Amino acid sequence: MSVLRVGGILLATIVVQLTVFVDVRAFGVAPELLALVAVLAGFLAGPERGATVAFVAGLLWDVWLPTPLGLAAMAFATVAFAVGSIGAGLFHDSRLQISGLAVFGTAAAVIAYALLGELVGQRGMVDLELLRIAAIAGLLNGILAPLMIRPLRWALHVPASTRLPAPTRP
Repeated sequence: MSVLRVGGILLATIVVQLTVFVDVRAFGVAPELLALVAVLAGFLAGPERGATVAFVAGLLWDVWLPTPLGLAAMAFATVAFAVGSIGAGLFHDSRLQISGLAVFGTAAAVIAYALLGELVGQRGMVDLELLRIAAIAGLLNGILAPLMIRPLRWALHVPASTRLPAPTRP
């Protein structure tokens, strides 16, 4: 069942984020594994299904963050929907493109999270340091993306070398 598989991936991802990447950082920044799951879910499963997975990933991450519940969920779902919508015709299933998509998608998710935080009253989230954090987190997730794509394919029942097509409008 896909729901159990995705739940298992999300649970394993949050455990790795909260155990390994609490101490392991590059230039003071940890990868954003749940944002990576969100971006790749949008890419693999399309805009609607990917946004749903991303929203659940964001809610799971929101439990541990000191910001309002639902902030990461909204940011991740928005980015996953955009990746699923835009990426359908532009990107193929090559390692380089998946890594590039992870870099830019993660950076977008980090920036969207900060911007939404500012909108709901979380002051101090948007500054020049945000760009550095978004860039480093994106690069780290770009490195990790090829490792994460296979488990997500399995969880979402997306066969290798195929993606679900973007929905067409009549």
